[in-house]
Amino acid sequence: MTAEDLGIREVDTAEALAAAGLTHARYEAGEEVPWDPGLFLLDVESGAVEGWVYSLAGLSEEERLEVRSASDDISVSPGNRFLMWPSVLHDRHTGRTYAWDGSSMRFDRWWGYGSDERLLFWDARVDAFVALDGDLQPVAQFQIPPGERFTSPTGGYILVRAAGRSGTFHLVNIEEEASPRVYTWELPRDLVFNRDGEPAYRIELLDDLIAFIDRGGDSACHVTRYDLRGAMLSDQAIPCGFARWDSWDEASLPRISPNGRLIAAATFHGTGEFAYDREPVGAVMSIFDAATGTEVMRVLGVHPPWILSEFVDDDDESVWLADSSGLIVDGRNDRQVAGLDAAWRVAPGTPSPDNPDLFLDYQGTPAGTRVVAINQQGDEQASLSFGPPSAAIPVSPDGEGLILWESAGWGARGNTLRVWTAYFHAFHLDDYAPTPPLAPVIERPPFGDRLLVEVAVDTCLNVREEHRLDASILTCLTNGAVAETDDFYRRWPDAWMHIRTDAGLEGWAHADYLRWHSDGVRLEE
Repeated sequence: MTAEDLGIREVDTAEALAAAGLTHARYEAGEEVPWDPGLFLLDVESGAVEGWVYSLAGLSEEERLEVRSASDDISVSPGNRFLMWPSVLHDRHTGRTYAWDGSSMRFDRWWGYGSDERLLFWDARVDAFVALDGDLQPVAQFQIPPGERFTSPTGGYILVRAAGRSGTFHLVNIEEEASPRVYTWELPRDLVFNRDGEPAYRIELLDDLIAFIDRGGDSACHVTRYDLRGAMLSDQAIPCGFARWDSWDEASLPRISPNGRLIAAATFHGTGEFAYDREPVGAVMSIFDAATGTEVMRVLGVHPPWILSEFVDDDDESVWLADSSGLIVDGRNDRQVAGLDAAWRVAPGTPSPDNPDLFLDYQGTPAGTRVVAINQQGDEQASLSFGPPSAAIPVSPDGEGLILWESAGWGARGNTLRVWTAYFHAFHLDDYAPTPPLAPVIERPPFGDRLLVEVAVDTCLNVREEHRLDASILTCLTNGAVAETDDFYRRWPDAWMHIRTDAGLEGWAHADYLRWHSDGVRLEE
């Protein structure tokens, strides 16, 4: 069986681009790129840029309005070899382009990179899935059990959760391409569902194991790891301190490290204006051994980036360095790496998936936005600079302005940066994000059972009935006094900590005059 037998035929690349309204262009390292909606690929090693854009030049104002978000139609494979727009597949390596009859063949997904590049199609004629390699040669035909599907990053397997409220999982091992085997197992507990009927779980797919992360109650999460034959490796309950979870969102669950051995969880959350209809924001991150559930490191006064992605226009959920040596966190001023060696390091941006010393960063300039690949020392490795669009951005029919937008990210490897561009209606975005109440500290075992803060003030610190300056004063704590905290509240620009003294007095104290009571490694030191 060949690609032609499946109805996948080669078409003229220039004609396929023209039919889609796309223009293909290449730019040398350092050359300014005209801002037009589409997709750009920045080669990190050479600095060269390749783009597929909907050129605004020569289009009428109505036509320019129609393509303002058309970049959503362009997708790229994890290894950046293939591009796709509706029913068209372009191979960047060979320059060849393919099309198929959408009524009989349906593209399903792709995965892997290099020699492990794979594409999955559904062939309606034989009622089966067909996997093709990077040269579009069929390598396997098989059935996949129905349900919610997940694909491993390198393409070794497909995981399926059976439909409904089932805790049944099927793993289709595609590495056994001659005859893919299916392994089935049951989760050792019932799934928890939120008030909207959504199952509260997250699945992390790694090269050699699967981590299933789900809620286990009001203040606990389960992390269950399986090998690729469905054998359970570990099942641990860890604290993940949510004040409420009835409107559960996947972004609020813990994250497993790339090597599968560690778990990062937000274990202490506060209330405030950012928590009015979502999970509260976090202020303490804990690192656990995935095999034993033992807490091995604690980071006070930070947010994990995935919490912040709930409040800003950012889909980035990266949290670990590629070698699992550090955790990406957001402190009071900027993004940092909390190293497992208990050392603080700068995190210049979004970490690469395979290089712990490579990051993605955005830089604003008078001329526009630069997308930069940068190392931890701040040395620029490659950049993409945008110039003006090839034609004026139109005004929408309702008279509102349109804003330019760029979204950059990594694929399966850190050799290429992808940058999507679009424009759409202007909207209001607050120019601040929730920040932790106190400066960050890294702690190593042994850990205390309570979260303690100490007063840092020249005179004494008022403890009030409520988190506002006009609330009644209960007492005034002297410098160095220590109290337990169990909540914080932030309403810009003030932050408050809910504290309890050893004498049993409870109230709210302004965070500007508190610090963590800890002998750990402080960021400011």
